[in-house]
Amino acid sequence: MPFARYIAQLVFAAGLLGLLLWRTDLAAVRDELSGATLWWLPLAIVVNLLSDYFRAIRWRVFLRPLKSVGVRFLWGVSILGVACNLALPFRAGEVVRVQIVRRRTGLELAQVVATVISEKLMDTVAFSAFLVIGLLAFPEARYLWPLAAAYVSLLVVGVIGARWLSSDTDGRLLPRRLEGRWSLRIAEQVRSFSSGLKAFRSKRSLLIVSACSVAAWVCEATMYWAAGQSIGLDLSPAFYLLLVVAATVAVSVPITQAGLGVYEVALTSLLVAFDVDRSQAVAFAIYAHAILAVPYLVVGPLAAIGMHIRPRDVFYLRGSGGPTDEEQAMPANG
Repeated sequence: MPFARYIAQLVFAAGLLGLLLWRTDLAAVRDELSGATLWWLPLAIVVNLLSDYFRAIRWRVFLRPLKSVGVRFLWGVSILGVACNLALPFRAGEVVRVQIVRRRTGLELAQVVATVISEKLMDTVAFSAFLVIGLLAFPEARYLWPLAAAYVSLLVVGVIGARWLSSDTDGRLLPRRLEGRWSLRIAEQVRSFSSGLKAFRSKRSLLIVSACSVAAWVCEATMYWAAGQSIGLDLSPAFYLLLVVAATVAVSVPITQAGLGVYEVALTSLLVAFDVDRSQAVAFAIYAHAILAVPYLVVGPLAAIGMHIRPRDVFYLRGSGGPTDEEQAMPANG
């Protein structure tokens, strides 16, 4: 059944790409790609990987109230997670990085999951800022105001909710009388999850993670800008702030493997709305997707080797046995 679903995703992606290319001058797309200036590639690749370094710093801040974890270790885990998202269905990379951190630190599953959800929430800081800038700078982006309002609302409600939950590490917000094994188990997991949100109780931590979120996504926007320069797009650098939001929204739901097809359609549609020639827009979407994916598929396995990741780190279920001394030391010192 999973294999059939995977095949269905590939067929759907092929259909989207087919429809996109059907109305496009393929010879013009080929000319755009063959004429790309490759000198911009190193910058695009470096800033894209640098974005994950800022995310690693942010993740470390979320984990700090629970355990001290090294930034380099979290950087490697983040890169490996992206590589797995690209290579495996249903964004399995998120599960991979949760499992590795859980295995190597000895933290509970709910605690690590809480920090990952916190990361996703704080991404909305950057997205909200980028959308507001885009709405102010480009009249063509007026149709995006509902998305901006949704992100701002999600950010406000999410932070308030996280601060409220983080105050319940002793279970005061749960019903006082919980009976039965499953009820007690649920209460235990809620308390564990709440403890993973402790960073929201610190204004300094919120400031740091907000700054890291903006820095990470500015790096990704710079990657798209470098790709645009390579292809020859004549667009304002501020436009790429909108582009990075559109690209992220397009691949956030795993409709197709690695967002194939959905990504290209989303980027092409936005570029065409800003009066970019369709052939050049399609060429850029294909080019940017390759720049985004290929480095991770190369660096991700190298990161796994460097961190000595084994299958047991990914398929770790219970705390029995726990991490070895070597495994515990690696994230703290890495």
